[in-house]
Formats: sequence, structure tokens, C-alpha cells
Amino acid sequence: PRPGAVANTRAVLAPRSKGLHVLIVDDDDSLRRALARTIRLAGFEVDAFRSVEALMAHGVPDRDACLVLDVDVPGIGGIEFTRTLAAAGRDLPTIFITALEPGQVGKPLAALAPVAVLYKPFDKQDLLEAIGRVRD
Repeated sequence: PRPGAVANTRAVLAPRSKGLHVLIVDDDDSLRRALARTIRLAGFEVDAFRSVEALMAHGVPDRDACLVLDVDVPGIGGIEFTRTLAAAGRDLPTIFITALEPGQVGKPLAALAPVAVLYKPFDKQDLLEAIGRVRD
């Protein structure tokens, strides 16, 4: 490249965040891809899954990870999965995303002490800010 030119724009835009692995679970293919792309461009390592079962088959890290978890996915739901992790002594920071109304899920989610609850449609900056709070 010419002097002063940036050879790898992506590296400049998204320096790798040290150590935080973001795990997305959402059954909406286009949303899951968009979230993964947004989070990856912000510099985080990302894996995205269609279901909790797919995440479990991949393996859930014990640390240096956070979940971006849809409340209402087919199979094992987000709330049930989070309760199961907590019962096993595995406390991963969780950001819940949902299309359900706050009145439907607000109390059960609050009891799980998530990093954030984002109601669809949400601004991607709100998601990135929530992930940033996990790093602090």
C-alpha cells in the first residue's frame, strides 16, 4: 500500500477485544447474522447459534464469555437455560433479547439479574454498550 494507506481497514475498525467471547443464541437467521457481524466489527470474538441445544453441543465456556440470548427460542428457552446454568454454578453474564412484551417477561428476567434486557427492535449501539459493561 502507499505510504499512510491502511492495508487492513477491518483491523483498524475492530481491534480484537482481549478475552471476551460473545455467544449469540437466536432462531432468526437474519437477525443472528446481523448481530454477529455488528459484534465482530466491534472487535469481539463471536459464535452464533440457532438454538440453546446447538450452543450446548458446541460447548459453553466457563469464563471470559457472555451470552446474548433470545428469551423465546424453540427447544430450551433462554430463561430455562440461564436457570440451568445458575443451578450448575455457572454464572455467565447474560444479555437477553426478546420480542415479547415487558409485562410478559420482565419479572422472570429481572430475577436472573441480566446485564441488560433489550426489547426487539433494539438499537445495535445499546447491545454494544451492554457488552461493554461486561468488560468493565
